[in-house]
Amino acid sequence: MIKRETDFLSILESNISILIKIARVYAYTTQDRKDLTNDIILELWKSYPKFKGDSKISTWIYRVSLNVALNTKRKRDNNKVLFFDELKVLDGSDILDVPNDNSSEIGLLYQCIELLSEPNKAIILLYLDDKSYEEISQILGLSKTNISTRLNRIKEQLRKQMNPQK
Repeated sequence: MIKRETDFLSILESNISILIKIARVYAYTTQDRKDLTNDIILELWKSYPKFKGDSKISTWIYRVSLNVALNTKRKRDNNKVLFFDELKVLDGSDILDVPNDNSSEIGLLYQCIELLSEPNKAIILLYLDDKSYEEISQILGLSKTNISTRLNRIKEQLRKQMNPQK
């Protein structure tokens, strides 16, 4: 294996949790998650030679991954044909198979996140991954002030969705 491949695989292995989180938020079935993850890996591989190191590797991975996820969602939304996998029939169980479990707080949180707009999904996903406002700003191309304002609104919206009686 050449050095470039070895380096890429090492980077991918260290940051696979980013891909899993994005797939969890932007794809609804196990097969869709697998497909999205594969599409992201392919795009990361194609764009890896262009990575100059101006930002953290995780910042670059988030940016590429979110772009692929949003483009995939846009294509899926433009396709008006209903496919069986859109009925949310899950099969098998693996690392990308994250249950939509109402009884767990995390499951409920992810269900509430799925209801957010695409930009807000990206912001909260990065925030939950302990990214700083500066990093979120770099990844999404928004100002830190904008990130701060949106995060406050998103948190309030999620609080209300998770605790409707309050």
